[in-house]
Amino acid sequence: MKKVLITCLAVFATAGIAFGQGLTIWTTFGDQTLEWLQAEAASFSSAFGVPTSVVKLDLGELKQQALLAAPQGQAGDLFVGVPQDQVAEFALGGVAADMRSFATSDYLSDLSEQARLAYTFQGNLVGLPMFVEGPALIVNNDLVDAVPATYEELISLAQSLTTDDTFGFMFDAPNFYFAYGWINTFGGYVFGSDASGSLVAADVGIGTEGAVAGAQAIKDLQYAHGLIPAGTNYDVANGLFIDGALAMIYNGPWAISQYQAAGLDVSVHPMPPLANGTEWSGFMGVQGVLLNPFSTRRADAANFAKWITRTDAQVSMANLSGRIPASLTALAQVEDDPFISSFGAALLDSEPMPNLPQMGNVWGPAGSALSVILESADSDVGAAMQRAADEIQGN
Repeated sequence: MKKVLITCLAVFATAGIAFGQGLTIWTTFGDQTLEWLQAEAASFSSAFGVPTSVVKLDLGELKQQALLAAPQGQAGDLFVGVPQDQVAEFALGGVAADMRSFATSDYLSDLSEQARLAYTFQGNLVGLPMFVEGPALIVNNDLVDAVPATYEELISLAQSLTTDDTFGFMFDAPNFYFAYGWINTFGGYVFGSDASGSLVAADVGIGTEGAVAGAQAIKDLQYAHGLIPAGTNYDVANGLFIDGALAMIYNGPWAISQYQAAGLDVSVHPMPPLANGTEWSGFMGVQGVLLNPFSTRRADAANFAKWITRTDAQVSMANLSGRIPASLTALAQVEDDPFISSFGAALLDSEPMPNLPQMGNVWGPAGSALSVILESADSDVGAAMQRAADEIQGN
């Protein structure tokens, strides 16, 4: 297992981490967010006298090792930075404790409903949400004088800004993560829900009339409106924006540092509503901390989970890494940061990415359908989306 070991108080050998002598935190975090977690672990150790170590793993390895090693007492006490579309696998594998008894009412009431639902599975709170993320409209202010008020105005503005040298609007259209903004806003969905609000895996909405309308709207951006050239993917759209050749892009907070490094004057806005008043709603991602139920130091582990999700910790995380706090109070305290506050506002109407394990069956068929749809002006949008729905239901 390749790992980067960051020691806060106790030093553990990477060839045989000693469990049970202190808290071991496994995390997917990198860069500034990892630095923040390291600092929080050190301050927790100083405050409570509990030795801590932080181990960096990629998500796939963390999940695999947690599922295999946790029952043997050879996994981290906490798993930090797990996206909500992965938490069901941890829960079903028995390696994510129900944290309702550890979460205070103040903490839960301070979460957005989307963040709370994202980390709720089969009625259990399988982790404590830490931050949220998702795409919004990012504008090059040197190219755009006024942000469009409706989606239809965005198309018109983008067409007027598309010249031999510049493009008006782009995004990674074949990527279902981004495309879901269109699918959902035009009336489609991934999984339906029952009367209690629980997702129903058997109710797949990829082939519904609304989903087809959303996919058609994406196709129209390429063929009817002439905005997105054939073959455009994330690297193409993002690269053009960095080069100052793209006026508007639908992208997430992870890209802001690249745009700042390029010297661009950018601002972040919610995608505008449709002309009929329908608010834009794409995917929201949530990451947080899971508690290993096999931990021999569950009380200490739960206290550390609460330590890194407290309001001032969320504020420091946001200030250091640009992450958008799941805590509404923390979000209000960083409202002076134009990017964090703007992404926070843009995500208010977003839909949490489904946390059912069946979500893993969606990405491939949905992405393939979008690629087929964008291949030709004559592509059958309805047939492509229905094939994707059938494949998802058949898995």
